Amino acid sequence: MKDFLIVGLGGFIGSAARYGVYLLTAKLYFEKPYLGTLIVNLLGCFLIGILSGELIKINNQTGLFLIAGLCGGFTTFSTFALDGLKLIRDGMITQFIFYASVSMIGGLIVCLIGLYLMNKA
Repeated sequence: MKDFLIVGLGGFIGSAARYGVYLLTAKLYFEKPYLGTLIVNLLGCFLIGILSGELIKINNQTGLFLIAGLCGGFTTFSTFALDGLKLIRDGMITQFIFYASVSMIGGLIVCLIGLYLMNKA
């Protein structure tokens, strides 16, 4: 139960930070609303890369707070990138191609289906 609270606290902070980046980006670049998502995804990938190195090996709860919580709340794209790099590093290229393709194309397709179903109702 304690681990769930640790992840939840990190997730709260990460989600609030994501919203802050969105607000700032919307104010500065209102004609390009996608830039907020792009910035969050790139920052999240950079952050999870740093944290997944030696720095995070302090203890399990620190890792849960920073990686699963903070980075997960900030952007799940960072986890997608880290998982993809692990597959590549482990020589699982076919699995990486499948994972990346299904995540990107499949995500777009099921989002489109969801939008279609809700607009049809």
